[in-house]
Amino acid sequence: MSRGAKGAPPFARPQGFASFGVQCLWPMRTTAALAALISFLLAAIGGSSRAGTDPAACFAEVRKCTPASAAAVVQLADMGAAGREQLLRGLTQGGRVAALCAWAVWQKPALDSPEALEGLLLGPDQVAGYWAARALAALRDPRSVPALAGLLADEKNAYWELSAGPRRMLTQKFYEGQMRQVYAPDWMPNIRVAYAAMLALGEIGGANAAEVLRAALLDPQYLIRQAAVRALGTNRAADATKVLRQLAESDPVLLVREAAKEALAGTEDEELPASSPAPDLPPAIAFVKAKNRSESNLGFRDSYFFPKTPWYAGGENLYTLTPATRDGVVKNLTNLEHGAVQGPEVSFDGRRILFAMRRDFTTEGFHVFEINADGTGLRQLTSGNCNDVDPCYLPDGRIAFSSDRTGYQEYYHQERSRALYAMDADGGNVEQLTFNPNQDYEPLPLSDGRILYSSYRFYAQDGSTGPLPTEHHMQRIETVLRVIDPEGANDQHVYGSMRGSFYTPLRPTPDSLQYSGWHPRGGHVGVSISQARERPDGRLVCLTPAGLTVVDPKLDPQDCELPVFPEVLNLAGGEEVYIHNHDDMNPVGRFTTPYPLDNEWILVSHTPWYDLSTSGYGLYAMNLRTRALTPLLRDPENSLIDPLPLRPRPTPRAMPLLPALRKQPTGFVYCNSVFNSDLPYDQSKPRFVRILEALPMGLSLNANGNFRSRVLGTAPLQDDGSFYVEVPADTPFRFQLLDLNEEIVVHETDFNYVRGGERKGCIGCHEPKDAPPLNDLPKAMQYQPFQTVQRGGLIYQGQTHRPYSSIVR
Repeated sequence: MSRGAKGAPPFARPQGFASFGVQCLWPMRTTAALAALISFLLAAIGGSSRAGTDPAACFAEVRKCTPASAAAVVQLADMGAAGREQLLRGLTQGGRVAALCAWAVWQKPALDSPEALEGLLLGPDQVAGYWAARALAALRDPRSVPALAGLLADEKNAYWELSAGPRRMLTQKFYEGQMRQVYAPDWMPNIRVAYAAMLALGEIGGANAAEVLRAALLDPQYLIRQAAVRALGTNRAADATKVLRQLAESDPVLLVREAAKEALAGTEDEELPASSPAPDLPPAIAFVKAKNRSESNLGFRDSYFFPKTPWYAGGENLYTLTPATRDGVVKNLTNLEHGAVQGPEVSFDGRRILFAMRRDFTTEGFHVFEINADGTGLRQLTSGNCNDVDPCYLPDGRIAFSSDRTGYQEYYHQERSRALYAMDADGGNVEQLTFNPNQDYEPLPLSDGRILYSSYRFYAQDGSTGPLPTEHHMQRIETVLRVIDPEGANDQHVYGSMRGSFYTPLRPTPDSLQYSGWHPRGGHVGVSISQARERPDGRLVCLTPAGLTVVDPKLDPQDCELPVFPEVLNLAGGEEVYIHNHDDMNPVGRFTTPYPLDNEWILVSHTPWYDLSTSGYGLYAMNLRTRALTPLLRDPENSLIDPLPLRPRPTPRAMPLLPALRKQPTGFVYCNSVFNSDLPYDQSKPRFVRILEALPMGLSLNANGNFRSRVLGTAPLQDDGSFYVEVPADTPFRFQLLDLNEEIVVHETDFNYVRGGERKGCIGCHEPKDAPPLNDLPKAMQYQPFQTVQRGGLIYQGQTHRPYSSIVR
């Protein structure tokens, strides 16, 4: 229950207030920057409203709730008393009209009374409530403190999350085999609105606001703690120093710890790190222009089921903008009429551009091309009955790319699987680098010479307790970040496992659905991580279900991310809070294809919250710390995506290649101890480890219906839990732990592989990457490796019809 709903809180909500809301961190607003952004957006959607200077006609345009309504509502805010009267009228209508009017008040705070905004804070429309809270922050009226304070819940998890028409939906739960909606009571605040309310209290200031914020520091919901920390930093509340220091040192969520450190610097009069006032823009940028197409929902797919079917949501043409400003010259480099381009990448000297292109949707697949930045010298580098996408330059002079030329189907939907490949700069000597039987894509060289990439994985469980507590009938599809050496060896997980939600699109594109499911309250879980780019400081900027996110790969993978808009979707800390980024509930807009300019600024494609149409992305520079946006280019008829700076950049370290070693037919795998694990199984049972080869077997019209496993061998498990085996190189495999009767104790669903001559090891199963080994010298390593290189019989999807048992990873 919220504090406003109980009888004797420190600040009772005034009687007669309904409310409705949403949450968000907002940057410090500057008049010049905000005016520039507003004029840019209004120009992009058609300049001034067609309603002219008549307030009634302007309000009629607002009520249409089209992208042009944004121009109309801003005009209303400029019309003095007559315009304010129409804004107040709109605030009482709820829904998108109220959201637009509250958004206008946030930009131009001129209302005489906050009551109309306060009336939105507990209503069923999250977006309207979100902008109401932001508008109240802009008004800075102390009379709003009780209404904002009433959004702080005094019970654990007493926030609702989802909208279902006029109802507040708390969650969905399985009941008698069916998913049922669970609605929230009217008194319950929305988590986004509560988040925004805490930040608004910081903007308003005063003793009463500070008291509420100090109480919020102890809230079990980490988003509320983080908002309160930021607000107290804004307030420079010196009496909160002790609690802030405790949060900075020991809060379980990185997002809160980082906010507390910054707030401490403000309260203790330390010098905050200076924020760059303006981005260091390149002389020109390359980008892709894309029109709306409805055939793709998961943007990275193209071969479902055949290689030339037009499923990939690429753009129509490759362009440059010179200079990289609003008045720059736009040039079409490819001039396609019925084709598409995808995945551009600029050379280290800034003079050439790699990209994937299909000249004609009806006759060609995607292939890799290269062109000079001035539009000359176009040449094709790959060919064949396949799709080659996501090319990038490697520091050793080669080119990496993703391709479905593997010739086999992936595990889940039986579409053509993609793997990573490398080739010489002229397209010769094509070599496969990864052997995941599902999908690998988006390769990118890191500064240390390794290749970062996104990998699509499928997991399933047939019931009983799994890796997540209380989770049953769990199925997961994850798109995670991994790294390899330039030859494909030393494949390692970087970030993403067991985060987020299955229903988020695997690669956000202009026509992908931004929809998230429920975890662990629903049956499907997973995560989608994509479009990762490295900053100079080694952190990664990428897209997650939380939207734009900064990830520190050096930290614990379960708590290493800093969502730029944490109010959009929870990812951190493992707490039971689920905030979803449905299109009609997204108060911050959408972001895609980020590219770091430095540690603070990025180039990014963005569409504002009121224009989430499929052709709504414009090009911006964005400050990740303040969230300030600098507009560069917008086209009302098209989406502009994949912005890349056309200028020289540091060449990553070139790692040595070992071609002779890779010619060896086998590799080696060892495990220090399978008992070094967080899986809940009887560790007295395992006696053997079985190695299974992934064996896709052609086209199937039934998902999972045509994928088989083949036994490579069964090796003894030493009493210390170790094993050491020799396996075929360049072959996807996975493990099973067996008991004395060779019945399955643990079945691993993830696939691994080794390159020729590679020796790969781990210290356990699911162990943290900094966990110490249980054995200094595993017993299995004291003997020759057990050979598991002879192909055995098929296992037709494991026990009867399922390839898994009770415990899965």
